[in-house]
Amino acid sequence: MRPLRAEILEVNYADGASVRRATEGADAVVHLAGALVAQPGETLLQANTETTRAVAEAAAAGGAKLFVYLSFPGANPASKNDYLRTKGLAEEVIRANEFAGAIFRVPLILGPENAPMQKLRQMARAPLVPLVSGGAVRIQPIAQSDVLAAIEWALRARPGSPMRVMDLVGPETLSYAELLRRVGQRLGRRPRILPVPKAAGWLSALIAGSIVPSLGWNRSVFDILFKEHLADPNPARAALPFAFATVNEILDQATANSG
Repeated sequence: MRPLRAEILEVNYADGASVRRATEGADAVVHLAGALVAQPGETLLQANTETTRAVAEAAAAGGAKLFVYLSFPGANPASKNDYLRTKGLAEEVIRANEFAGAIFRVPLILGPENAPMQKLRQMARAPLVPLVSGGAVRIQPIAQSDVLAAIEWALRARPGSPMRVMDLVGPETLSYAELLRRVGQRLGRRPRILPVPKAAGWLSALIAGSIVPSLGWNRSVFDILFKEHLADPNPARAALPFAFATVNEILDQATANSG
């Protein structure tokens, strides 16, 4: 953010006055904070729902009319999955404040230097990669640049218009194994996949989550990573005024200077 000459403010989400000072006078708020794995001493309810509540209430009190939030496909306040439930509850908080703007339900985001892309490059360079179900789970990765363009589009909404809730997924559905293979091709590598039975992966998540929760490996994380959360890409493609990048285009850009 510093190269953009943005003013950077640190807030304490538990301190309402701190958040109100940061949002005071803002016409619009883009809320990106959240977590799949809670930090030590924190719950997903605090990380995903209460942070959103603090920002939404402060933004409303300060007069903001537009709000943009990144959620996840399948978010639902009634879900048994803690992540999907707390994301769904956060969506309810935003809608209750009657902002204009958008809630984008976004899956795996790939950008040149972001953490998922770095992890994929690391895996592609490994001689053997263990993957649940051999990487057969399908995903719909989206370009980081497309997420940013969608946020910019949402910020042009007219105050008073309805909040849009949209599955913002990539135009292509492919498996983890295929995604890893394509990354490997661009790095001149051919990673071998070691299939891990789904039941074994689920059991390891159950045990780790019960005994060593600080590891961040639990049933909620397992379900997000290794159960399919697919969505229809067509409504977003019809609404947004730009073409979504294909997986190959995303990877070509992301691996161009990775060596």
